[in-house]
Amino acid sequence: MDALFHRYAPMVNGLALRLMGRRDDVDDLVQDCFVEALSNWRKLREPSAFSGWLKSIVVHRAAKLIRRRQIAAKIGLGRARLTIDVDALIAPAVPADVATELRAVYQRVQGLPADLRTVLILRRVEGYSLDEIGQITRVSLATVKRRLAAAERSIRREDGKL
Repeated sequence: MDALFHRYAPMVNGLALRLMGRRDDVDDLVQDCFVEALSNWRKLREPSAFSGWLKSIVVHRAAKLIRRRQIAAKIGLGRARLTIDVDALIAPAVPADVATELRAVYQRVQGLPADLRTVLILRRVEGYSLDEIGQITRVSLATVKRRLAAAERSIRREDGKL
């Protein structure tokens, strides 16, 4: 089991970071994902699908956490920590103009509802196909397309350039 953790930990960490947008949110999320995977591994019918199944766990747990924090922020409970730590997501070697544009994009992404934010990140940052996103998020292809279009419309509304 230890080898399994070491093999998939970088993938889970990277996906969790890009979905959550803050490094301090990642450790607990990753731990929860591996606990869930280890608790439910017997339900996995096809061992070759482990990677996709694990990604699905990460996506669902991250979306749930984002939704919880958005609700807490709306009703004024505690520190919701909704802001994205862009510096944790942008490589230091990125040119200044690209970093500025990425900061603006991430600023708009953090305001999206969890389901739209998740689909947009999986498509535009992770590079998954629409079918893969549907499998990971466990929704239909039509729902993926609708959510992606809504996320992109929302971002374009805030900045006519995108």
